[in-house]
Amino acid sequence: MKLPTPKGLIQIAVIVFVTAIALYFSQAPSEEEAMANIGIEVGKPRGDSAPYVSITQPIIEENEIEVRGTGSIVVRNSVDLVTEVTGRVIWVAPSFKRGGSFKINERLLQIDPKDFQLALAQAKADRQSAESNYQLTKAQSEAAIANYAILNPDAKVPPLVAKTPQLEQAQAQIAAALAREQIAQLDLSRTNFSLPFNGRVVDSQAEIGQLLNRGQKFGEAFDIESIEALVPISPKDLEILQPAVGRKAKVALGNTNFEAFVARVSPNLDERTRFAQLYLKLNNTNNLYPGSFIDVVVKGPKLQDTILLPEAAEQINESIWTVKDGKLTKVVPKFINRQIQGIIVENFNIEEGIVLGTVPGAKEGMAVTTEPN
Repeated sequence: MKLPTPKGLIQIAVIVFVTAIALYFSQAPSEEEAMANIGIEVGKPRGDSAPYVSITQPIIEENEIEVRGTGSIVVRNSVDLVTEVTGRVIWVAPSFKRGGSFKINERLLQIDPKDFQLALAQAKADRQSAESNYQLTKAQSEAAIANYAILNPDAKVPPLVAKTPQLEQAQAQIAAALAREQIAQLDLSRTNFSLPFNGRVVDSQAEIGQLLNRGQKFGEAFDIESIEALVPISPKDLEILQPAVGRKAKVALGNTNFEAFVARVSPNLDERTRFAQLYLKLNNTNNLYPGSFIDVVVKGPKLQDTILLPEAAEQINESIWTVKDGKLTKVVPKFINRQIQGIIVENFNIEEGIVLGTVPGAKEGMAVTTEPN
């Protein structure tokens, strides 16, 4: 058998060296290295002694529930702008454009009032004519009653002689004329278009010279007071907030915070997300615009006899490690609420303390060396 040449031996050695390096770097990191890479504290053993762990002893006290979420600013309802009379536009307010704001009862649009002024004058003349006819009929009735009394003393005057039907007809004519006058007055007032709230214009097609017909839509607006916050919330979070209506909340839009409270809760869950929806009433809506994204914190009830755990105490599957007689004991408390400050859980026996961070090779009954956090 022919032995490899020195050059061949060198090539074989290089191949073996490269393969060894590749195998070394391809090995998965240890549990300790993986935990350290994601910022989770890992207990460190000291020589041959039990693993070294950090523990804490949280206080059993009253803790307030907080439910955090994201939502958006919405408008409860928009209003279609529709004229109640037919006429030509002769004036439009400068603010009556898309994106404009207006005050309550501010004049936004003027329709030519001439036809309506003439109709009102005609209605007034008809009312005066009806009143004059009534006065004439009344005078004739009084004269007829007097003459009948002379000719027929102590006799009851018949209604036809007293012109009672004619008087009633004249009074009805006055009432009808007065109603026509009031209608004409109302139509004239409607040539000045305004809205009974402080609002913003979503859309407007009204221009000077345009003929608007009664009932024709020419724009859209909304009441500033109808602005509210819409926040999706899971059924679990909704349950711990009950009763949710009336709960105080804080709404953050950029660097601005708004006070709010829960005004309503949706009667059913969203078909896609299976989340409920909270509607928050805001204390100030002047600088809010529909469609803005917001962060929300809803204040829930205060729960007695609960524990606020550091996030570092949580282990796999919402369990924690406690230390009893120098050994690990697994506990699965009831998790109630997660907050920035930590996790609120129901009261349980914390023994000598609660372990923070991950313990390598942790198992029930494992001996550990502890140090208070």
